[in-house]
Amino acid sequence: MKEQIVICENLSKNFVVGNSEVRAVDNVSINFERGEFSSIVGPSGSGKTTLLNLVGTLEIPSEGRIIINGTDLSHFTKEQLTNFRRKNLGFVFQFFNLIEGLTAYENIELPLIFDSVPYEQRKHAVEGLIQDFKLGYLRNKFPEELSSGERQRVSIMRALVNDPIILLADEPTGNLDSKTGRTVLELFDNLNKERGTSILLVTHDLSAAKRANRTLHMHDGKITFDMKIEEMIKEGI
Repeated sequence: MKEQIVICENLSKNFVVGNSEVRAVDNVSINFERGEFSSIVGPSGSGKTTLLNLVGTLEIPSEGRIIINGTDLSHFTKEQLTNFRRKNLGFVFQFFNLIEGLTAYENIELPLIFDSVPYEQRKHAVEGLIQDFKLGYLRNKFPEELSSGERQRVSIMRALVNDPIILLADEPTGNLDSKTGRTVLELFDNLNKERGTSILLVTHDLSAAKRANRTLHMHDGKITFDMKIEEMIKEGI
């Protein structure tokens, strides 16, 4: 049995909208294994991004708890959550969130600087990723000089530079044309298969979701479907 690196127990998240309270995630209990590539799909407002943000400690649960790599985050302060997130989690978003005044190399390096990693160690980590991704030609370019696909690849390298426990991706192809989007999804495939990177992908694109080896569907804050790819093939889904 594979190691459970993310455990969500009776997880709920409420938001106040106007004069009413909305339960974006409703009593979800779900685990993710090391080395697993999982996707979450569902209509807009189903809670999929909120669930991702809860796993990523960007949101604090209203109820329930999250355990990541054996660490129970229930009673962490915001500062402790920030430190945990910076050291242990990687994020890729639809909008690349690169710093315009920094080169591609400097953007990739930034999380390690925030974490006070020594220069030689930073250099080794960044150069290793650039070499693995075969993107040396981008190192001294600024975001405005890059295509959207190149920006997303830089953001993925930045997310991987701290060797995260899990890579969390929220609509990573949403701002890309279909050809570039396929290239980025192939990159996720390779990261999972060749490096063993654990990935949790939120997407509205069913073809993107099917690249994962496990697919979950959310509706009204609940998980309504959870099946691994081999089970889906067996069931003819």
